[in-house]
Amino acid sequence: MYDPAEAAVVRYAQKSTRLEPIDDATYAALAAHFTPAQVIDICLTVGLSNLVNRFHATFLTDLDEQTIAEVEAGDRVAGACPIPRPKAPG
Repeated sequence: MYDPAEAAVVRYAQKSTRLEPIDDATYAALAAHFTPAQVIDICLTVGLSNLVNRFHATFLTDLDEQTIAEVEAGDRVAGACPIPRPKAPG
């Protein structure tokens, strides 16, 4: 499904999102495909995405229909597997 470079990014993102330590093997997999500057960009992007997602989850941010449509369209283009969005309490 993923080429080796993409798989390295996905493994890193999963570990980072789960707050698991980034071990030497995970870092080496990134370094095998990306420059040090690109690795920093990947780490920053994953970290920022996690921050934004946790912020929205904390405050149960509503999404407007246009944002939902754009996210779903991006998921289809990227071949992402759909994950149902949780319903807000109440």
